[in-house]
Amino acid sequence: MKRSVIPCGVAIIRRGREFLISQRKDDDTFGSFWEFPGGKRNPGETFEQCVVRETREELGVEIKVVEKFDEMRKKYHDRVIWLNFYLCSFLSGNPQPIECQKVLWTDLESLKDFKFPPANDVIIEKLRKRFL
Repeated sequence: MKRSVIPCGVAIIRRGREFLISQRKDDDTFGSFWEFPGGKRNPGETFEQCVVRETREELGVEIKVVEKFDEMRKKYHDRVIWLNFYLCSFLSGNPQPIECQKVLWTDLESLKDFKFPPANDVIIEKLRKRFL
């Protein structure tokens, strides 16, 4: 069986020692889990453009992509989610839960206290190694 690949951009937004996370809606895949904001890349869009657009649409904030942090492919049922994580700096805006339940700034140590989809475990550990 051939699985379709869905390319997604994910923004790891950093402001000083804090990171911006959002809580998925209850009826989403991984409902009520926390995540770094992002979403599906549109045709003709770079991953960098994707994370800037998605963050603006989901949270109402402006960011700047700093560097690619990691990527991975995760198999879910009949598809493969191609996750591309980017470290980003916060530029402006007041984070709002536009397309999510909640949004908040949290320090790196506290990330372990939130329930994230399994793919994020590796990313959070890499963030801890880099920034702690």
